[in-house]
Amino acid sequence: MNKKTNFNKEVFAALLEKAKGDRSINKYAEETSVSAAHISRFLRQMIDAPPTPETISKFADKAYNDVTYKDMMSAAGYIVVEENMVEEYSPKNRREEIRKIEQDITNIVISYLMNQEFKWSMEKPEGMMRFPDLMISLEDEVYKKWFFEFQVIRGRASMPFPIIHHFYSRLLTFELTPTDKFTLVIDNEKAFDFLFRRPPINLRANLYIMLVDTENRTVIKEEQICKYE
Repeated sequence: MNKKTNFNKEVFAALLEKAKGDRSINKYAEETSVSAAHISRFLRQMIDAPPTPETISKFADKAYNDVTYKDMMSAAGYIVVEENMVEEYSPKNRREEIRKIEQDITNIVISYLMNQEFKWSMEKPEGMMRFPDLMISLEDEVYKKWFFEFQVIRGRASMPFPIIHHFYSRLLTFELTPTDKFTLVIDNEKAFDFLFRRPPINLRANLYIMLVDTENRTVIKEEQICKYE
């Protein structure tokens, strides 16, 4: 098997933290049969080489928050997967394709955060939290927490009415404060322009939209469309 990989320590650590969920490192170690010290070193980004596919399989088998084996294999750098290692690694249906794009968006956002001057740290999800997709703590004069929700929007002509209505409905049930920032991250420029021209009314949230380019793996722009008042 070809051992050469492009291991993204930061993204893998974030995925591993998400997979661990609200369990302690010792509890996750017990369930996965991987030593707590080994898990801790990956979480602290102290290991330059990726875990073996066998170890990743152990992590994924006991993962919370819908983290999959393929997500972790991608972050570990096993982009070209050997035939006997993983079957059907390339997406074969729409759901798998969207999950792959969502993982790409996650990688882009985390890389973007790593290049910022402000200090931040990953927050642990609360239980089996599936909304939002990412939560961080900030050392900032304005915001103390930053929430991210990733949304893949396919199709150039269609406007994302059902998707956006669903997002706003969920956001209304999510408790926010004046020092919280919430960003909806999308990969479709027409949808970005649509949202920017039609901000929500009477929503108490510091809401932003961020446009990313998954092909060039960059954040293009971010705009605030709603203020907490």
